[in-house]
Amino acid sequence: MVLKGLLVVIIFTVIGITEIVPLKKNKDKKELTIYTLFFVAAFVLMFLYSIDVEIPQISKDLNTIIKKII
Repeated sequence: MVLKGLLVVIIFTVIGITEIVPLKKNKDKKELTIYTLFFVAAFVLMFLYSIDVEIPQISKDLNTIIKKII
């Protein structure tokens, strides 16, 4: 369990360095902001999943909301 969490951290660190550093150098502020938000969200979800934390499903709630709207 700990090994999977560490592996997720290492992989996301490598991806983050290769993707975020060029965005900072090019000063693409909007792109950097959006990418960072999605990147952090993906990291948090993947890390929690890797250490066996139960992640609630929101698909049922979304279906209910969509049905009420339609």
